[in-house]
Amino acid sequence: MTGAAAQTEAMRALAHSRAGIESSLEPFEPRSTFEVWFSTYRGIEELINLPGELCGEPLLDEIAGLTLLDMGGVLRAFPSIKAGLEARFSRLVAQRLVNTLMQLHAIATSFATHQLPAAREMATVGTAIGYLQSRRRHLLAFLHTIPGVCRGTQRLHKLDGLNQFLYLIETAGLGTTSMHHNLMLAQVYPDFALDVNEVGILASHSFNGLDALFLEPERTAITEMADVDFSGVKLTTLNQRLIFSKDELENNLVLIAAAYAEFNLHETSYGQLAAFIRSLLPIVVDEYFVRLTVQRFDELCSEQKLPDALRRALVVEGADYVDNTSTYSPFTRVGGDLVTSITLLSRFANHWKNVCLNRVRRYQIRSGFIFEKSVKLALQAQGFDVTEIKRVGRAEFDVVATLEGVIYNVQCKNNLVDLNRIEADVRRFVRYNRSLDLAYRKALEKERAREKALLEELGLTAIKHFVVSRFPIATQNPCILAFGEISRFRAIAVGIQLNST
Repeated sequence: MTGAAAQTEAMRALAHSRAGIESSLEPFEPRSTFEVWFSTYRGIEELINLPGELCGEPLLDEIAGLTLLDMGGVLRAFPSIKAGLEARFSRLVAQRLVNTLMQLHAIATSFATHQLPAAREMATVGTAIGYLQSRRRHLLAFLHTIPGVCRGTQRLHKLDGLNQFLYLIETAGLGTTSMHHNLMLAQVYPDFALDVNEVGILASHSFNGLDALFLEPERTAITEMADVDFSGVKLTTLNQRLIFSKDELENNLVLIAAAYAEFNLHETSYGQLAAFIRSLLPIVVDEYFVRLTVQRFDELCSEQKLPDALRRALVVEGADYVDNTSTYSPFTRVGGDLVTSITLLSRFANHWKNVCLNRVRRYQIRSGFIFEKSVKLALQAQGFDVTEIKRVGRAEFDVVATLEGVIYNVQCKNNLVDLNRIEADVRRFVRYNRSLDLAYRKALEKERAREKALLEELGLTAIKHFVVSRFPIATQNPCILAFGEISRFRAIAVGIQLNST
């Protein structure tokens, strides 16, 4: 299917996925199902963060290498793993991790039985961690959707969350994201097509909106603020027997404030948000959960003088699964309460920091230079010789590198792209995507027109030009790459012919 027929099929498949999710969730009792899934989600988050906690420890290799489909091997390894986790972490953290591993073993077996492609990603605990990272937004979307869609009396067993819902995420949830992407791609690529058969739907083009580690792209991540002096920043010593804690949330707020202080971040509404989050710390339960009444929420918002836009952004208002895959709102309405966690609050704080800073002109300029540095470091890690060239005559350049006698001239584009518009307003996204694609192609033409200056400066005879965009766009030009693909730059760039346009 191509053209309008492909778009119609994508919309039909999207409606089918949404209906399948809602009908599957409807029989469950909302409050207990939410609590079980939130506990499951917490266990998944802790497992995802386990490699960082156990870095360099033999226990990590033992866990990551566990083959999930080998029942005998799992049974033999579990006692040792359980003992290792209990020695390293608190009893409750160890218990949650063991429970999550048990559920992963069961769901890996189920995926293999049903011959789902995702079964390959569940081969070991190590690969399963990567799989869970890639499904994070869907796991969270289920959490936000449950209270508004579940209407029955069926109760979810505390160890049955993944068995009940991960298969649904794989067979229906992912389709909501991919079909929105297909609707967008059908308007971007003239040759876009959908291959539809009894097995499923295969698209001729794809789109990846995430950065490394399946994170949402941002202009400048806190890890890139290397020039900031953090030596005077006072952080609370964390309990190493916990993976998450309210102290960690407090430290994150402190680090964000220090990293972006030069842009007067605290004078924006982010400062009010940080104060609001700190007012929640005394009511954190079990170092993770936050629950308060709507009335108390409103009182705290008023005490910190939160703007209306920020108040609205804090709470998930709808029960539509598709909308919930792209929300950053940390609070979910459960009955008369609002519920969240320290990790969701930390995620929202980072998001709102971006919302505030993206309006600051000085930050926009500075983030461009930081982005160039990130691109240079990535190219150096792949064996490129990055030159110090910034200007030749009157011509300015972003990143100029060489490899095996070829010049690689890279323009770094830090234009903000709101990827949520793919779901919210696909036509608007397509228009903006087209304008950026055109601008980036013109940038490449400009570089080709002045390439002689670089060739003479470096005394070489071959040159290739590229645009690396901080935020991904849909394009047919092989010389325009998203920063999320930067680890593959060498493989992509070397393979492109010198006369490629």
